[in-house]
Amino acid sequence: MGKLIDVGDNAFGFIAIGQFATGFFALGQIATGVIAIGQVARGFFVIGQVGFGLLSLGMASGGLVYSIGMVGVGGRGLGLIIPMLPRLRELRQLPPQTPFERIARGDAEDGWVEAVVREGQGRQFRLEIPGARTTVKIDAHLRHELSKLDGRRVLTRIRRSDGALVARQMMPLPPARIGQSRWWVIWAAQLSLLAIVTLVFWFVVARPVLSAMVRLLT
Repeated sequence: MGKLIDVGDNAFGFIAIGQFATGFFALGQIATGVIAIGQVARGFFVIGQVGFGLLSLGMASGGLVYSIGMVGVGGRGLGLIIPMLPRLRELRQLPPQTPFERIARGDAEDGWVEAVVREGQGRQFRLEIPGARTTVKIDAHLRHELSKLDGRRVLTRIRRSDGALVARQMMPLPPARIGQSRWWVIWAAQLSLLAIVTLVFWFVVARPVLSAMVRLLT
């Protein structure tokens, strides 16, 4: 069984502190462990100037699941991180939706509702809301935008005014990327990079760390 705590140039223990440190918790210039902190750190949860693990924080950071750093790669990440996991839709903060029936009944004064913009006769536009039996008027200041949104899914803010339902604001929903061929090319590149990084992670991180844990326990 390995040492509980080891301190030295080549430290090896459950808690290892040294220039070259290997352990469950490793702290050193070059650290290898389940939790690793160092100038160069590799493991499952790592912090370092150069870090590579499942979750990584560093100047140059590689995280199979998530990465935070100035530059690097990651399943997802924060900073100048190349993402390896595809997104089917554009990442965008959307307001919470209100069921249209609540606004129609008067249970809510206003709310955001999903709709589809449709062009009718004489370039008269209307909002198609699933299950809606009440006509929604469109505020005059929105009408010049509707020609660009024909057939698009939108979020529209509907307010009850003088007994009528009026669309006051409109926000186009990001289109699904799955129907755009260029995204298939990007996704293929991302998944190829993910496969390569996963393979590197196994040989550079997972296998050495698991081997070290077996040595510590036996």
